[in-house]
Amino acid sequence: MAIVPMKRLELYGLKRHKASYLAELQRLGLVELIKPAAEERWTTESGEAIGRELHHIDERLAEINRVLAVFERFAPQRPSFVEQFAGIKTVLTWEEQQNYLARQEEAVSLTDRVFNAEKEHTWLEQEKLRVEREIASLQPWAGLDLPAEDWKGSKRVALLLGSFDRDPRLLTEALASEQIAYYFRQIGADDHRQYYIFFCLRESPAEEVLRAKGFLPARPELTTGAVGERLAVLTAKKQELAASLAQIEDKLKTLAEERPLFQTLYDFWYNQRLQVEAKNQLLTGKAVFGLEGWVPAAQCTRVEQVITSLGLPHYIRFIDPQTEEEIPILLENKKVVTPFEKLVEAFSLPRQDEVDPSAAIAPFFFLCYGMALGDAGYGLVLSLICVVLMAKLTMGPGGRKMAWLFFASGLGAVFFGLLTSSIFGYSLYPGFFNVIEKPQLLLIVALGLGLVQLYTGTVISAWISIKNGDWAEAVLGKGVWLLFLTGLLLTAGGSQLGLEAYAQPTKYVTALTAGLLVIGNARGKKGFWAKLKAVPGGLLNIYGSVGFFSDVLSYSRLMALGLSGAVMGSIINLFAEMTWGAPVGWIFSIIIFLFGHGLNFGLNILGAYVHSSRLQYLEFFNTFFTGGGRPFAPLKLEQINIFLKKEREV
Repeated sequence: MAIVPMKRLELYGLKRHKASYLAELQRLGLVELIKPAAEERWTTESGEAIGRELHHIDERLAEINRVLAVFERFAPQRPSFVEQFAGIKTVLTWEEQQNYLARQEEAVSLTDRVFNAEKEHTWLEQEKLRVEREIASLQPWAGLDLPAEDWKGSKRVALLLGSFDRDPRLLTEALASEQIAYYFRQIGADDHRQYYIFFCLRESPAEEVLRAKGFLPARPELTTGAVGERLAVLTAKKQELAASLAQIEDKLKTLAEERPLFQTLYDFWYNQRLQVEAKNQLLTGKAVFGLEGWVPAAQCTRVEQVITSLGLPHYIRFIDPQTEEEIPILLENKKVVTPFEKLVEAFSLPRQDEVDPSAAIAPFFFLCYGMALGDAGYGLVLSLICVVLMAKLTMGPGGRKMAWLFFASGLGAVFFGLLTSSIFGYSLYPGFFNVIEKPQLLLIVALGLGLVQLYTGTVISAWISIKNGDWAEAVLGKGVWLLFLTGLLLTAGGSQLGLEAYAQPTKYVTALTAGLLVIGNARGKKGFWAKLKAVPGGLLNIYGSVGFFSDVLSYSRLMALGLSGAVMGSIINLFAEMTWGAPVGWIFSIIIFLFGHGLNFGLNILGAYVHSSRLQYLEFFNTFFTGGGRPFAPLKLEQINIFLKKEREV
């Protein structure tokens, strides 16, 4: 259980060299800068100067981001199933990254080409939409073969153009009832209305009669020529525009091959921004600057060597942190424990006066997960999936930790499944016990595991007290508490263990420890009356045993999860066996087996993780761990779009 000890760094140098120092510290990635308090500042870096730098960088980032957005629009990347959750990033070697960074001037001309192509594409797209809208408006009039010049009619005959949404006989009957001579023809239709042309005598009230029945007079938006001629021109123009758009899209797809260049430049400018922002955390004078930061104690020598290798005048020193300082937290454990740091990070990092619980969690989470999943076949599949993902995907510290965590958890299920002879729901040999036949034994094992883990947490709490110099709390508080709990357990279940002969002494010891817990509540109180008043409050310590054993009972969820998974697995196997003997039943048996176990596997790996984590966070941590530590956040190079192959990050 290791919290990395930290040292406080102080570095002073010439003001004109500060950019070099910041760049080197960022490349090193081992120093978390401390923002100086207002009263400590000598002078501040000009806010306007930093603002101008940030504005220039933000413009470059926005420009590159726009280029990448254009590439994604016209040449989208196709993520794999895992990349849909982890994100797509470009993997480069260090040499490839440097080659891209050397092409910054070329990137400027490429940016102009991309923006010009996008602008032209936008104009062509708008023009194509305009043409399509005009075609759509003229399409219902496609059957009107009269040129626009003739739509006025003659001196005696008028032309009425319009649309109607019902049976045209309503119109013709209305005209006939008024004894109006007419001729009409349907010239087109759309989804809702039909379009007609009526020929009537000009002096007749035909238009009024038609309007009264719902006829809507309308004309195509055309000034010369026939509708068909205009449609032919527009269709040709649409095809021409579509061809031009295809050419522009091909051009942009070709330019999108430069995506890694712009991704590299985006990451470069993003890190430049971090570096400029870091200037706000410097102490600045007329000619010199100073910075303070946190460094892992084991890395102090390396930091000093790198700073010295710059060959610039400076003064550097490392000092121990003060007691009242808030020190950032960095965890460091052996490889077998490192994956379980993810569980701690997901909850909260420890404070400096606590211990790293990763090593304490590791064996218990391994067993809890194994018991909850409970099947060697499922555990093996889970571990193999993690191995394949780590082999096929570029992963970094966070991704690899999580993959190793599930790999180890899968081995826990293999371990427990082999003990109980449970392999994809089949019992192939006599195990220590059968989960389905003896669920009571599984419950006893789950509660026993919970009891051992909570005892371990109490022992860790005592050790923390000793570490902080509070021996009285360790012995008279936690030690007596464990004796009291043990006494209660032996009093209640000693006969089941063959300890009837020790029943009376056990009761005496339990009563004695209960009295010590009540009296122990007065520790630390000053004055006789203060101590006396504190004694009744000690009764709450005894009542705390109810909460302790309630926490132990929470571990029964492991039995419930393990039993439900085993029952579901056996039912799936039963269904598969029932269909095997039918004609082509083997096909359905395989489908039932794969689908059923796949569903059971998916549900159980999720449930096992959630409930095993819950037991660590609510029951185990409740005995000794509070958390609230601030994570160590050094100034470092951040890779947003690319990964260097040596990093292997997700």
